[in-house]
Amino acid sequence: MKKENVLVVALVCIAFAVVLIHNFKKDGGAGETVLKKTSAQDLKDTGIQWKEYAEGMKLAKTRNKPVFLYFHAEWCTYCKKMEQTTFMDEKVLTYLNENFISIRIDTDKDTEISNQWKVRGLPTIWFLKPDGTKLDNLPGYVDEDYLSKVLTYIHSGTYETMSFNEFLETEKRK
Repeated sequence: MKKENVLVVALVCIAFAVVLIHNFKKDGGAGETVLKKTSAQDLKDTGIQWKEYAEGMKLAKTRNKPVFLYFHAEWCTYCKKMEQTTFMDEKVLTYLNENFISIRIDTDKDTEISNQWKVRGLPTIWFLKPDGTKLDNLPGYVDEDYLSKVLTYIHSGTYETMSFNEFLETEKRK
């Protein structure tokens, strides 16, 4: 091989090593390296108590809690963003775990359920009454502040007496 080719290969290897090192982080003093989380591989680590569809729907009825039905896919950029920001927010985590039955559906793996709910874009969130009756859906990325307000609106039952915009106005006055 020519010297120039060897140099190019060496530089490519160094660049690759830098990228790998950048994507790894040290585990709190244990000294071992673990892969940095960048996907929804296991959202249970976030603290949200995710359920499978059938189990979650059954729990909602028995515990008389509304359902937070989250549709996502591994390839979805905004799903990943929401999982890394909105779903990591302590207020959102706590409110979901205390007041909702949270179900997540991978649209690529659970196509039948996704089709049943007519999911066309991701991420999509559906809110349901404990008996499974549809309340409303929330398409697209949602930040933690907005989602917190929507969760309060749904859980409090305020949707029965006023629009979401009216709810936001009353919240501003508080």
